[in-house]
Amino acid sequence: MTFTIRKATTAAALLAALALPLAAQAATTSSAEPQQLTFQTHMTQAMHAGEYGGTMRVTIYPNGIVSGWFQPSDGGVRSVTGGVDGDKIWFDIGGVHSVHMEGTLRNGVIDALANIPGPDPYTFHAVLAGQH
Repeated sequence: MTFTIRKATTAAALLAALALPLAAQAATTSSAEPQQLTFQTHMTQAMHAGEYGGTMRVTIYPNGIVSGWFQPSDGGVRSVTGGVDGDKIWFDIGGVHSVHMEGTLRNGVIDALANIPGPDPYTFHAVLAGQH
């Protein structure tokens, strides 16, 4: 009886050990190429006049990671890091004092709101360069 239990346990452990590397490999292997996108951006606040324009260039990887840079029209370059899941996108613009955005990415258009306290959050709108 002990031999049968030991044999079954050994077989189960062997099957589990063989299945784990296959599952891990399937989860990290993708034939899709990263997408490199350039957006023309506009950021506004309802209670303030004017807008902040800029350019955002990001790479969206098949696993959903978003990384790149944002350059406002008044100069400087800020990092962009975030993620995408379906049509939902979230990203941080900047380093230590970053602005966190959450919204959607549909048909080459990002519509997002800044996650900041107060009655007047930033509204972020971005369109793929060359698209109107």
